[in-house]
Parts: sequence; C-alpha cells; structure tokens
Amino acid sequence: MTPRPAKNGILFGIVVTAALLIPAAGAFAGVIAPESGGGTPNAEAIRSLYLLIFGLGCVVFFGVGGLIVWTLVRYRASTGAVAEQVRGNNRLEVGWTVGAALLLVLISVVTFLKLDQIKNPPNSSANGLATPQNISFNTGPAKPSLPPNGRSLNIDVNGQQYIWRYTYADTDTNNLNNVFSYEQMVVPTNTTISLSIRAQDVQHSWWIPELGGKFDAVPGYTNYTWFKITKPGVYDGQCAELCGRGHATMVASVKAVSPAEFKLWYAAQKAAIVASEKEAATARNALVAKDAAALKAAPKDAAAPAAPVAAVDGKEIFVAGVPATGALACGSCHTLKDAGTNAAVGPSLDAILKGQSAAMIKASILNPNAILSKGFAANIMPANYGTSLTKAQLDALVKYVDQAVNGK
Repeated sequence: MTPRPAKNGILFGIVVTAALLIPAAGAFAGVIAPESGGGTPNAEAIRSLYLLIFGLGCVVFFGVGGLIVWTLVRYRASTGAVAEQVRGNNRLEVGWTVGAALLLVLISVVTFLKLDQIKNPPNSSANGLATPQNISFNTGPAKPSLPPNGRSLNIDVNGQQYIWRYTYADTDTNNLNNVFSYEQMVVPTNTTISLSIRAQDVQHSWWIPELGGKFDAVPGYTNYTWFKITKPGVYDGQCAELCGRGHATMVASVKAVSPAEFKLWYAAQKAAIVASEKEAATARNALVAKDAAALKAAPKDAAAPAAPVAAVDGKEIFVAGVPATGALACGSCHTLKDAGTNAAVGPSLDAILKGQSAAMIKASILNPNAILSKGFAANIMPANYGTSLTKAQLDALVKYVDQAVNGK
C-alpha cells in the first residue's frame, strides 16, 4: 500500500497540473488557434470560444487521465492484499454529474454572450471606405445581418468548379458591368464587408480561417457572412467542401488594402470593363455586318409557294426547348423577365440584348462562342441550335426574344 502522504501528494499534483492547464493553454494560444491577422471581430469571438472549450477540455482530459493514473498507483496489487468491494459512491457520482453540467452551462453562457459579436457586423470605421446604403446582391427570403447604419460593401461570392468569382455591388441595376475578380478578393481596411455566398454548379464551401467561420456555397440558395479587417495583408483559404477532382486547386484569397489603394484598384478594374465592352460591341457590329452582307450576296432562287404551316410559339421554345431534337430551353440558363425565368448560368438577356438587333440575337444563338459576355466562359451554351431547330422555330425564337427585350 502507498503511504497516505504519498497518496495525498499524487492527488495534489494532479489537481495543480489541471489548474495550470488553463493559463498554459492561454500561453500557447497563438499555436493552438492563430489570431485572426486582420482583427475582424467575428473571427476573434470564434477564436476565444475555441480557446475556452480547448482549455476546459484539457482540464477534463488530464483530470480524468490523472485520476486513472492515481487510481492505478493507489490501488496497485500488493502481496497478500484483498481487494476492497465498492458498491458505489453517491457523492462522487453526484459530483461528476454536477461538474459536467456546470461546464456545459459555462460554455453555453459564454457562447450566447459571443453570438452577437459573431453574427452582427459593426459599422465601418471613420477611416474606412464610405459605402452607399442598401446596395447589395441580397435576394430571396433569407436576409443578411447588416451594420446598425445599414452600410457595407457587398460582394457576391460565386463558387464555380474550380474557382471563386467575386462581384462587387454598385449603384446601378446592370450586374454585367460590375467590377469583379477571380481567386483574390480585394477589400478596403476598416470597412464592413458583407458577403453573399452561392454556387453556380455543385456545392462548395467558402472558408478563410483568419476571417471567421466557413459557409457553404449551395446552388439555388444564398448564405451570408461578413468581416471587417483592420490590418492590411493577404489572408488565404480553401474550398472546404469536396467538389470534384479539382477541389484541391480551388483556393481563395482576400487582400486587404487601405481605402485609398482600394479606390485606385476599383477604378482600374472599372476602366478595363468599359474598354472590354467597347471592344465587344465593335466585334458584334462587325459580325452582324458580315452576316448581313453574306445574306445580301446569296443568290435568290425562285421557290414554289410553301404550304401553310402551323404557327410556332417562340416563347414556348424559350421556356421548354424542343426535347425531341435536343434543343435545350434557353430559360434554364438565362434570365428573361417576360418569360418568368431567373437562371444565372448565362448572362441576363434583359441586360445583354437590350438595344441589339434581331440579326445580332440570331447570330448569338447560332454561334454563342463568337462574342462572350464579360465574366462568362466559352463552351457553356450549346452550339447546336442551328441543327436542333427548324428555320421556322429559330425565326420564332429570335422574334420572341427581340420583342421581349426590345418591345418590338
């Protein structure tokens, strides 16, 4: 048997070790849970909760482990010893039940105290970027938490296999001329940034560990989060949801710069978009002129009067397609207000075709990769409408889209 002073010494050592674990966890906090380099309040609140739970977990782990070691030493086998038969210990059982309950209460109370800091964004600082009120991509029933003054820089985070696209909200209703970037998001410091997170194809997950919790990017649904960075720097992350064979390459990055630097970057991006739109308009006009000239030069053969045919509904083709011939519904990828469609795989036709001629609309259907709208990739739209639609169906579709967009 171990002498009583030795037993008490072992027990005292266990208690002291457990008591020292919480400050020790604090001393190593930078290793256990690195600080949010940007000082964003929600990330700091999440970090402090993690450290609290980690510290309490250490106390429980080493306390229970130490008790097991003490028990092994205290009750180790000795020559001639007779094992003591214990039927239960009510005080001990009540003690560990109450202790565990108190730990849960403590964690719950601290969590609820931190929830406001995690969920609700503060106003931008006085030295942050001045942002307009209620300028955002927020749609649908779910609404994000906004700062008390309702002002934030809203950025649409769109997950696509295998890249992130960031589109910055502005004051007009044409999203096609908005500033955007891929992979690296540029934001001003001391400014509240609100994010609208969604996916274009499969489920992804947006996560920059130093800027707060991760949020799923789900097709057909929008999640919201926010951050406010106080220190310039680059903060890296990664898609945290297995999204296909290229998942490992789907990285994300946020670069925080001063408001003055951000204004210069934003103006340069805007100027590049304007220049690209002018080049695209010139190319479109040249393509239309070429098609018109070719049509004019084509020989006209005398043809016998055609038999009357049933009228073709262009709107029906737009909404439902022609499944029998493999012509997909235009409305499955494009937004068109008249047709009641709101898909976002391709550009909004209400915006991109406004003011365009019927010849241009027909050319964009037959050869969709000839002129690409800014921010949309090639080979997404099928190029088989010239063969999957009859001439009458194609003409009806072009006529309907022209009337729906331009009111002709």
